Order: sequence, then structure tokens, then C-alpha cells
Amino acid sequence: KLLHLFKLSSCTSLLFTVMFLSSCQKEEKETNHELKTFPLSESITNNENEGLMEFAPATTNPYTTQNMLAALNELKLSDEINCDINKFNIRVTHKYIRFEPQDSLENNTLKADTTLILFDYPLDRKITKGGTYYKDPSLSENEFNFQWCSVPANKSLPINVHYTVLAELYLPEDDTELVQYYETEFDDCITKLVEYALKRTDNFDTSTFEENMTQGDENELKRKTNNKYTPKGNIKMVDNYWNYNVNIRGVKVRVQRWFETRECLTDNNGNFNMLHQFRHPVNYSIKWERNDYEIRHKHSGQAYFNGPHQKSDWNLTISSNYSRMYAIIHRAAHRYYYEFKENLKSPPLNSQMVGRITLGAYLWNDNVNSAGDCRMWGRLTLNEIRIFQSDLDCRELFSTTIHELGHASHWNLGSHSDYNKANEKVCESWCRGVQWRLTKLEYNDYNGRGRGKPEYTNVVMDCIDDESNNFNILAKHTNEGDSVKGYTIKQIEDALKGKRTWNEWKQSIIDKHNNATENKLDALFNLWN
Repeated sequence: KLLHLFKLSSCTSLLFTVMFLSSCQKEEKETNHELKTFPLSESITNNENEGLMEFAPATTNPYTTQNMLAALNELKLSDEINCDINKFNIRVTHKYIRFEPQDSLENNTLKADTTLILFDYPLDRKITKGGTYYKDPSLSENEFNFQWCSVPANKSLPINVHYTVLAELYLPEDDTELVQYYETEFDDCITKLVEYALKRTDNFDTSTFEENMTQGDENELKRKTNNKYTPKGNIKMVDNYWNYNVNIRGVKVRVQRWFETRECLTDNNGNFNMLHQFRHPVNYSIKWERNDYEIRHKHSGQAYFNGPHQKSDWNLTISSNYSRMYAIIHRAAHRYYYEFKENLKSPPLNSQMVGRITLGAYLWNDNVNSAGDCRMWGRLTLNEIRIFQSDLDCRELFSTTIHELGHASHWNLGSHSDYNKANEKVCESWCRGVQWRLTKLEYNDYNGRGRGKPEYTNVVMDCIDDESNNFNILAKHTNEGDSVKGYTIKQIEDALKGKRTWNEWKQSIIDKHNNATENKLDALFNLWN
């Protein structure tokens, strides 16, 4: 049956097989991987830092133009600032905004502007519990999250999106007129103004000074606290299939200190560097999104990981429950969208959909409609993919995410109606092939074999290799189909475009591509029919 744009698919991992309403068991015996011990980074996720974020009550905003003017005047009158204060041009440099999307069109329009650093939680309240998602308590489950951000005063905002200007700000740290004075003696005056503005609103973080205190040495204290630094670090995860830590590519890491925000992506080694100096400790976080997809906590909550508040590098190892799911789903989506994938077509882009593909992460006990003992599957409807997991290893979760993204890519291959009207065996067999091929790029020992429901065949694998792995084939079937080999996954995808039936797909492969074993394709497709 069809659900709007995408076909509802009840896929199991290629490592799984039949998914009955009463049971689901493997047809292959997997190696029992015992997790080894290994050195950890400076911090590691655990169940205590997952769940709903919590915040302290709001305080007086230290960065309003009114407070900054008052702070500067008080410093001048007290002779506590020894510099030319006329260099400060206190004005509205930034605006603190809360976007309030009313529907999917507004939400998608807002998120299409990749120049905005949007947060699903307020920037002017101290985080008391760093969780993995946040929903403003004034909103219902079906309403879109508010999005908070700080923007330059002259920035054009997305049109036709509701928003509220919460405050007009002066940010000395991001004042373009003061950049010329960075790393000069006047730099200390900038720091002093910021700190006094924090003190007069009871927002000064004394722990920074206490941590750096050297008894009887105030000059040493000043040196340590005034030194600026560049946030950087490394993001990796515990891969419980490979039994070692894996660096994560393309993770969006953020740092935020009040309204001063920066973000960057991790490189191929999981390293990140903000290339921007801060004067005080920052809040580190991960936002599990890219331009073309976003990972959610269940249905509506954008997935995050809130790290420490510190003035040093952040090296994180991800290991627990939801955070591990987010990391694996990200690795699969990042592979399918942005990395080497043998020239396969990507799932729908933001620019094509006017909205991102969303990937909802659910632990097994979150799923009230669970199908017996079957522990994981994905379902694709509209532009939302839902991934369910219990105690499965990372390879299985990776492969299932690839499978479901394969459906989205198939939908986007040609006419949407071709996908919506295609035979289920065509859709599922194609996605099993993509699942096998792309998972092998990440886990080279993955064979992806197994039959399951009749619609989940290994025909794509058999077109590419010549291994004899036809599970659950009755004795009356010939093994001639095993002789087919040498096609590429891209050739099979090209032949799939516009085809709705099993025989149309097979004939398209024959017509479009020359292959020495094409005379065996009839036997192969009959083998899996």
C-alpha cells in the first residue's frame, strides 16, 4: 500500500530475514562479537546526559545595548577601565530572534537558509542538564519547534516565516569595528567590558577564575583568564561491530557562549576546529543534521548532544543508546549523500524537496506497535524515515538506514508515480542491493545475503557477483542464474528508472547494457520470482 509520496516499506536488515507479526529470526548465524576494551577520549556519552534538556530560569540579558551602555559608563566613572573608551561604538550589532514556524512550509523555508545557526533551545538560559533534544513546553507534540538564533542586525531574514525579536544586542566579541584591535592592549578593555556587563546582571561565571586561581599570584590569574583560545577537538564513536573507536566524518559541531555562536564540520579523521577565538568557556554541542537531512529524537525533536561548558579542547566518544543511534544513522546518511557511493543517485536533496529528509530514531521500547520479536525495521512515509533499534550492532543499524534511504533515492530516480506504482518486489530487491553495496564500503565483510519475505530478493547481488548464495530456493529451480555477473550497481540503477514490474526491470538491464552473461538474466530473475 502507498502512503502519499513514498511507499510504505517494512524492511528488515539484510542480516535479517522474514518479518512475521509473531516472530523474526535470522537465517544466517552471525559472529558473536565481544566488545574489547580500548582507551577513551576525554568524555564519553552515557544515559545520564541523554533525554530532555533542562534549563535554569532566565536572567537579565547582559548583552542588550542598554546594559552595555550602562556597564561602559559605570566603568568610566569608577576608573576601572584604562583605555580610550571612544573606540566602543555601542549600537545594535545583532538581534536575538525566536523563529516560530506555523506549518511545514514555514519550517522548511526557515531551514533552507543555511546561513542561520539555529538552535532548538534558548541561548540566554544556562543549561542545567545537557540532553539530546528539547521541546518548548508551550508547544504541543504536533507543533514545530521554535528556533532561536543570533543574527547580525542588517541580515535579511527568511520571508513569510513568523518570528519575534527577543532582544537587540551589542556583541563586542563580534563587533566588526573592533576586529582591528584584537591582539592589542585594547583587547583587554573589550574583555573587561564584557565581564562587567556579565557581573552587573549576575551572570558572571566565577568558576572560570576559581579553576585558574594561583594562590598569591593575581597576574598569573589574569594571564590565564584573559587568554583567548580556539575551540577544537575530535568526535568518535564506539563501533560495537568492529570493536574499536571509529572517527565520525561530517558531524556538525557547535560552540555557543551566550549569543556568540560558531559551527563547523568534522573532517575525515573526526577532527574539528572552529577557527575563531573565544575569551571565555563555551558550550560544546553536536547538532545531528546536514543541509539535506536531519536526525530526530523520535518524531519531532531535533537530535543533539550537549557537551561540556569549558575552555579547552573537546574530545568525545559516543557510546550510549540514542547518541549511538544518531551517530550510526548519520554515518549511513552521510555516506549515501556526500561520500563515495559508486555514482549512485543521492536521496532527495533539500533543494528538490523544499525540506530535508528526516530520520527519526526510536529505541525498541518506544515502538508501541512492535511486531513480535522482530527488533528493528525502517518505515518510510512522506519525507520521514523511522528507524527502530534495540541491542543490535552498528553494522545492522547502518545497513537498515541505507536500505530506507534507498527507497527515498528510488522515489527520486524518475517519475514519482513510477515508484508509487512499482511492484513491491522491484522496490525491495533494489533496496537490498543498495544496502549490500554501500554497507560493504563501510563494513567490508558484509555479505547482505538472506531471503526473508519473497519480495526481498538477492537479485541485485547476483547480477554483480558470481557467488552461489541463493537462500531458500526450492530444488525445482535451476541454478543457471548464478552464472550472471559483471554488472555494476550503477548500471542496475540506470535500468530501474521508469520501470514498475519485475520483467520490465530485467528487460531494461538487457537493453541498456552489454554483458557477456546477459543470456542468463531470464534464469536469474525467474530464480527469484
